[in-house]
Amino acid sequence: MKKRTVAFLPISLALVISACSSGTPKDDGKAPTAGADGANAQKVELRMTWWGSQTRHDLTTKALQLFEQKHPGIKIKAEYSGWDGYFDKLSTQVAGSNAPDLIQMDYAFLTDYARRGALLDLGTYADSKVLRTADHDASMIKAGSVDGKLYAITLGVNAPGVVYNSTLFKELGIEEPKESWTWKEFSDIAAKIAKAKGKGFYGSADISGTFNIFEVMVRQNGRALFEGGKLGATKEDFEGWFNMWAELRKNGGITTPEVTAAMTNAMETRPLALGTAAMDFAWSNQIIAFQKAMKNQNDALKIQVIPHLDGEKKIGEYLKPGQFISGYAKTSHPKEVAMVIDFLVNDPEAAQILGSERGVPVNSQMREQLKGSLGEIEKMVFDFVDTVSKHSSDIDPPYPQGFAEVDKNFKTTSEQISFGQGKQDSVIDSFITGANQILGKSK
Repeated sequence: MKKRTVAFLPISLALVISACSSGTPKDDGKAPTAGADGANAQKVELRMTWWGSQTRHDLTTKALQLFEQKHPGIKIKAEYSGWDGYFDKLSTQVAGSNAPDLIQMDYAFLTDYARRGALLDLGTYADSKVLRTADHDASMIKAGSVDGKLYAITLGVNAPGVVYNSTLFKELGIEEPKESWTWKEFSDIAAKIAKAKGKGFYGSADISGTFNIFEVMVRQNGRALFEGGKLGATKEDFEGWFNMWAELRKNGGITTPEVTAAMTNAMETRPLALGTAAMDFAWSNQIIAFQKAMKNQNDALKIQVIPHLDGEKKIGEYLKPGQFISGYAKTSHPKEVAMVIDFLVNDPEAAQILGSERGVPVNSQMREQLKGSLGEIEKMVFDFVDTVSKHSSDIDPPYPQGFAEVDKNFKTTSEQISFGQGKQDSVIDSFITGANQILGKSK
């Protein structure tokens, strides 16, 4: 789950793609400002890109429309899509000096884009209070910084977990997972559900190709996924991970290779939503969209922490910036970019619209404001994040440059193993060698 979380994210092709000239940003924080009444203000047009589900698209669009009402001199054009291909397209836009002014950014790619000079240094606007960060958790400011400069503001805080159909668990008389459950218990439950439901139904989606969930197990083994600019995960970590999923594949506990290959990060394609599986892995902020994507709306979803490893050296769960919002380094309107970011994370009306769809709000005052109006699912998300915050370990540093290619290769490695294309041992060796070569080139 991208995720890292996770990460797993959804649907829809880019709706609006508009050309917008990009020049060198002013670094004095005195870009032409469109006042609330728009009088005598220069008309400013910004582009904003993000990935996500239809739910996210609708909520974000509504919030941006409110911003435009409050700042009639500023127009924001939306360019949104699903997760698949998002960063491929962004990379192309950056290379062509035509990236959107506002960019939804992921923790996994922040270092890469910051060091490529693609992101706007937001420090000037935070210092001048155009972008207010006083009520943001200090750890999230640190998470959005690279080499001492602030490049990203957290849109929401979330955590990875196992999403499951609690209605089905109840129907089958299977006890719902507890916070203390283990990978072995997860495997046993998946196999038990598959056996009880029969052919064509699976205990869980096969997520053996999801790098940031594999990372949780690596952390449980006391290591970091990356260390010193190369893989920190050992061959033993990879073998333990792929062996577990291979056993589940044999007993029918997880989706077949063919079914797995047909899945995308769009919720509507996930077996859990289609009613052909009981569990999946996702980020806490995705539950709302996941529930809306359920084919049978009478099925209620719940979330539990990632299973523990027997004899784990530390808790693998961690809190993560759900998504960041960044500015494009070559935007012609840096101050207005900072104004939009400030609005999305600090405005009470915007907070009411966006809710916890991207995660629990980073602004403590916005969290307090929302608590009284939370729906049942959102309350579950808040409670889950609270649980993880009490029983987790610190997030590892942002992924190194070259991560995107390594991430893709990991998914390919998983597919090769699941389809029996080569011996697992040699496939793992090939991945490790290739990954370290990629990371070495990025230093």
